[in-house]
Amino acid sequence: MLLVSLGSSFTKQPGFYRECLKAFGGLPGWHVVLQAGKRVTAEEFGEIPANVDVRDWVPQLAVLKKADAFITHAGTGGSQEGLATATPLVAVAQAADPFGNAEMLERLGVGRSVPMDRADAATLRAAVLALVAVPEVGRRLAAVQREMAAEGGTRRAADLIEAELPAGCR
Repeated sequence: MLLVSLGSSFTKQPGFYRECLKAFGGLPGWHVVLQAGKRVTAEEFGEIPANVDVRDWVPQLAVLKKADAFITHAGTGGSQEGLATATPLVAVAQAADPFGNAEMLERLGVGRSVPMDRADAATLRAAVLALVAVPEVGRRLAAVQREMAAEGGTRRAADLIEAELPAGCR
């Protein structure tokens, strides 16, 4: 399964979504969940292949727990969720912090960065298929996932914050 999501802010990208449909529509063995947001309409996509589900919104973390790959805008939330679920990431950054996140994913060896102006069907397909074919990507993702889980999550973060509060505020 492949999840495609550009987050919630910069989703008015019908051309990008059409390239995803060309890249993965009808690809044997792949089911695609394309979260397009509410800024585009189904008419802007043209024909939707049978193996693609287009949605306004999906429970991203739940989908990522089953996904084999994730095309993301590389926002902080999506990047963290991809790492936490050990899902290979193709980052198509569009603004601000996602550019740094995309670089970090590449440095970790768990993702590929594709500039939006080069995100055509052939490039997207090649990036996804290359990532899922390399066993080392899976090993690196598993290591990052273990490290993240060992950090303690939100409970640990709350403990650290509370430890810094003055005594009367706890």
